[in-house]
Amino acid sequence: MKLIFRIIAIGVALMLLASAYGGWFDPRVWALPAVANLALPAAVCLAVVAALACALARQWRALLVLVAAAMLAWPVVRLHMPLRGEQRADEHATTFRVMTYNVAGFDLEAKTLRYILDQDADFVVLQETSLGPMDFTDLPQHVDLREELEQKYPYHSQGYHDLAILSKLPYTVYNDTTLKQGFGSPDDIHSEYHFYAKAFDLQVAGMPLRIVNVHLQSIGLNENDKELYKKLTRNELKGRHDMTQVRHSLMSKLEGAFRRRAGEAHQLRDILNDTIGAPNVVVCGDFNDTPGSYSYRTIRGSDLHDAYAECGRGPVFTFNRDRFYFNIDHILYRGSLQAVDHRLDRAGGSDHYPQLVTFAITP
Repeated sequence: MKLIFRIIAIGVALMLLASAYGGWFDPRVWALPAVANLALPAAVCLAVVAALACALARQWRALLVLVAAAMLAWPVVRLHMPLRGEQRADEHATTFRVMTYNVAGFDLEAKTLRYILDQDADFVVLQETSLGPMDFTDLPQHVDLREELEQKYPYHSQGYHDLAILSKLPYTVYNDTTLKQGFGSPDDIHSEYHFYAKAFDLQVAGMPLRIVNVHLQSIGLNENDKELYKKLTRNELKGRHDMTQVRHSLMSKLEGAFRRRAGEAHQLRDILNDTIGAPNVVVCGDFNDTPGSYSYRTIRGSDLHDAYAECGRGPVFTFNRDRFYFNIDHILYRGSLQAVDHRLDRAGGSDHYPQLVTFAITP
């Protein structure tokens, strides 16, 4: 029994560490660790169950192995399940709220926009607003809300289509050609509208602030892929044919998306390294990658803080469709900013949940 428990403990410990630090490997060189990083929440749950079993069976050495692995993995695990909660802002600070939300084309209904207007955030950063040559504010399903939107957010972007900002304050667009990533054929109407990031410069309390809206490469699963994934998570795969499909369809698309996001992350990091004129920065949006992943770590670097890790509490997931329950939307920041409150609402009609963060900015 001692030998069995020790073997299980070592196996679970290795799984926990591999999933925690899979994001340290560049997926353009080796993509498998990036896939392992996706499994970190499951590895944590498995480690907790194994630790309880060891404690009940009084297998203390096996338990010690699991505790040691948990301590080593904690710097990454805490990004998934922080324990801090709301923070107190400096009494001399000015506060403002930022919402990030992948609206999935507003899901052809107005309740997502209705939710956004009701929250009254100062800056609303949107992804997937529209994937055609029409601005989302012109879409017919938003006619009834257009006047309210114009009153509350007199400054809003048009022309980026998949990335947009609604702002109560005037802004200028930070132009850098590396932010644009066309996809598809030159005749594809989507290709000239796709940005993996877009930056907006403005002033808050007399201080410069740059908000960077991010939407990194999606996995691009079709309906057959999603059904295959559901079978995989329900343990319903049968025979070599299904396993071959998983390897050639799901894994190949996952690895390709990891590589594409790594390239985008490095391009964005190069821009973030230039701090002249942008000492205060908020980087937020749909990273399509979990905390601790390679693209997340590359963008965050050593100078950005994670708002959820600083003032959030407990595990969350921001994507909520097709049994994909992952935290892939993030809000990072640096400068004279302090994240004092983080909120995730299960609202709207999108396949992502919106996040709102209250920032305090101090001269």
